[in-house]
Amino acid sequence: MSPQTTEAKPTPETKPTAGRTRVYEEEEKIFSTQPGKTTRAKDILTVLVTALPIAGAMGTFFVWTATNFYVGDVEVQTSRPYNTITIKVFDSKGSEATFHTPKFQLMPGNYHLVINADSYSPQHADTNVAFHAKTKVQVEMPSDLERAEAEAEPVKVGKKRFWQFWRKD
Repeated sequence: MSPQTTEAKPTPETKPTAGRTRVYEEEEKIFSTQPGKTTRAKDILTVLVTALPIAGAMGTFFVWTATNFYVGDVEVQTSRPYNTITIKVFDSKGSEATFHTPKFQLMPGNYHLVINADSYSPQHADTNVAFHAKTKVQVEMPSDLERAEAEAEPVKVGKKRFWQFWRKD
């Protein structure tokens, strides 16, 4: 008996009533699932919903790996010991980074360094950082004699005029 009808199937002995003929389909045909448009769309969306987060996670991992491991080492070596050091790094695009240690990592490329150690005059250097390579930058710091001569030069103060009462002699 088919679940779609409440009547018994006609047998050759029984005749349909009131001139209507009923068409009965086989049960296998009624319950078979043939892929339709909605089933196909649902399958495609299921694959997309599963694949997009996986692709996003893989992309995030790739970017994280590239930014953490696609670097080169830079080491600044001075001719004398120092107490404090400040290194400003400029790239070709003009972005700036400041480091307070002589060893740091940068992405590969060409850089301009401004090195200031112990409040001496800043030293300039250009360097090329290569991937997974150590770049050493040599800096010549002024000797104690040169520093003493620079500090010994008196600063010339202009003549004090009567209306410049705030100036000290």
